[in-house]
Amino acid sequence: MIDYALLPKIMPALRRLRAHYDKKGENELRDFIDASSVHVEPETDYDNWNGGTYGHDVHLFVSDEAMALIDLDEQQEISNRFREDLNKATTDVENEYVRAVHFSLTDALDIQSQAAVPFTREPRAHPNAVGLWKENCLRLFISHRDKDKAAAHGLANALEPFGVCSFVAHDTIKPMKEWQLEILNGLMTMEVMLIILTDDFHESNWTNQEIGFALGKGIPIIALKVGKTDPKGFISSKQAMKITTPPLEDSAPEVHKLLVNEIGQEGRLKSIMIEAFVSSPNFVESMERLKRLIETTDRLSDKEFQAIADGYERNDQLHNCAGIHTRGYWFKRYLEDATGKKLEFRDKKIIEIKPDLDDKITF
Repeated sequence: MIDYALLPKIMPALRRLRAHYDKKGENELRDFIDASSVHVEPETDYDNWNGGTYGHDVHLFVSDEAMALIDLDEQQEISNRFREDLNKATTDVENEYVRAVHFSLTDALDIQSQAAVPFTREPRAHPNAVGLWKENCLRLFISHRDKDKAAAHGLANALEPFGVCSFVAHDTIKPMKEWQLEILNGLMTMEVMLIILTDDFHESNWTNQEIGFALGKGIPIIALKVGKTDPKGFISSKQAMKITTPPLEDSAPEVHKLLVNEIGQEGRLKSIMIEAFVSSPNFVESMERLKRLIETTDRLSDKEFQAIADGYERNDQLHNCAGIHTRGYWFKRYLEDATGKKLEFRDKKIIEIKPDLDDKITF
């Protein structure tokens, strides 16, 4: 079964739509969302373009009274607007989109209606409001036993240069904050959960509850297996990543790739890595950031390549850095492998060498 990245994004996107309609004074649309129960029907459309693109349908089930908020003659138009606005609110998810939004009456005999989740049950904590996360980063909640706090902290630090902001209980929490409330805020606003699976992990009520929270919200979960125990319960079907050589921070590049595959936001995370590289403050960081970029990014689009080329020209800590131009021309080889282009470096610029059309003509 595919773990679609868009599905857990629908409720947050609907909350954003609600706030948007409320701000614009469109009270009927705001109240309609408040009164709805939400069910997402996955993969109602598929196209093999760009490695596979999936469309999903969103069903909003409401009572007779709530349905009356929308004029019958305008129902299709508003449905289309909801679809367009949901797609605007979820542009960070690649290769998935909302194909259609359906308005239906609540029906006790309808399986989808009974499976729908009431919108008002969803917590409305906003990531930027809880004070736990840095902007423009992937929000990762690390679940662990108390004795593994240092290992979790080390991994969190190692992941930060890859554009990942991690919540580690009692480490992320600021003094004088109620720790249970802060953990709940972290759980409500995380995008993905990582568990440090030790042999005693499932013996803790706290870690089991954290997993249950993630499962209930449809949040992706990945596991790092540092002992002999496999995942149990509802996550028993998940393949854990085996860690054989501690410390955990050494596995940061592999964990980053796992996160990209799990949450489906490769473009967003790549842009963070590229921006970090082109804004490098010194020669040492230029080499370190290039190394991380190579470790995590195999392919570059034309737009991503151009961002690197523009940044290279602007930043003298890149075009004057001997370290990224030696070692067998590793920077040049990486760019050519990642883009399929033939390149040369000249006058602080990265220039694409395009074949002469006459060279391709055979007689």
